[in-house]
Amino acid sequence: MRIVLSALVAAGALAASAWAAAPATYSVSFTGGGSEHQLDHQQNIQDSGICDSAEHIDVTASLAWTATWTGLKATGKGIGAGLSKVDGAKVAGSDVKDACGFDLSLAPPGWVGQKTCADALAVSAEPSISVRKTATSLVLSLTAPSFAVPVGAGCSLNVRNDQLSAHAVVPLKKLQALKKRGSLSIAVGTSRPGPGDEYSQSIDCSQPTKPYDGYRTADHCQDDLSWSGTVKVTRTS
Repeated sequence: MRIVLSALVAAGALAASAWAAAPATYSVSFTGGGSEHQLDHQQNIQDSGICDSAEHIDVTASLAWTATWTGLKATGKGIGAGLSKVDGAKVAGSDVKDACGFDLSLAPPGWVGQKTCADALAVSAEPSISVRKTATSLVLSLTAPSFAVPVGAGCSLNVRNDQLSAHAVVPLKKLQALKKRGSLSIAVGTSRPGPGDEYSQSIDCSQPTKPYDGYRTADHCQDDLSWSGTVKVTRTS
């Protein structure tokens, strides 16, 4: 009987030791929101210098996302596939074609018109994460889901998805000191770049054309992008 009890005690001690030695695991969430606004004025100018038709595009993409990964260990290994939500991501705006401020009858036939859009953005690629371990920290490289204006929408915009990414440095001492369900939060975004992040909040998107078939196009386009977010690391076991 004593032998059986000793064996059970020993087995219990081994199980407890194995449980205590199990490495901690963490989840990573990347949440963000912001907007991209594009204002584009194009004028079609004849060889004589007269503008007889113009297009005015005013489009805003409202961006929102949450991406989550599980299984991360302090070694930088174990991260699993991500899950994402993009509730509230949408595009809205207008595309107006007129006669450069003159009477609309002076525009080329079939030119004058107006379109509007108010559509949910589509997801063209899932979010991603990669982890690099240094002597003192984990460096997380994260990308948001890629957005696209859906086919059939009344306006167009190439969302600058390459700018919806972030780097976050997680100190190993702080990570390993977390108790279960404890978390670390790091602010990211266009005004809070991490190591290696280079954001262009405003770009010139003009695409003027050279004279062709009696016309040239003058284009004045500006695209402004701003977003902010949080990278949160939570101990799950």
